[in-house]
Amino acid sequence: MLEKFGFFWATMELCDWSKEGNDDKVLKPVIKYLSEQEDRIIFEFDDLMTELLYDLDTRKLAEQCRKADPLMSEDTFLYSRCAALINGSDYYEKVKRGKERNVWSTEFEALLYVPLKAWALKHKRSADEYPYISPLDYETGSNEDGRK
Repeated sequence: MLEKFGFFWATMELCDWSKEGNDDKVLKPVIKYLSEQEDRIIFEFDDLMTELLYDLDTRKLAEQCRKADPLMSEDTFLYSRCAALINGSDYYEKVKRGKERNVWSTEFEALLYVPLKAWALKHKRSADEYPYISPLDYETGSNEDGRK
């Protein structure tokens, strides 16, 4: 898995954690780096991020989240899955195995917009004009196999 997702994890190491508390500022170096790449690289990042989020969309992990937050919504679960990614590959793997439960009290929604913002910066356009849709869907409930 490390090899397939190596580009994603290496790119995420660019996060500026001295700006912790302001998610957009934490992600600014990632967005800048991606904006300097070809579109296909931005889209690849999007695909990898989506696949990692999709793989965490399981019944077992959703139940863990609901125990931590009885008012859990689909968005709450998605944003907590984003927090699993933002904390790196080792943390992500612990979450995926169900061994890290603190993630369910954290969120990092801003990660979802990195590819859009990078593309918009590169092309000096609105993120609303982002032209790519990943073949997988990271929305809660989209991983039907993981929900069995």
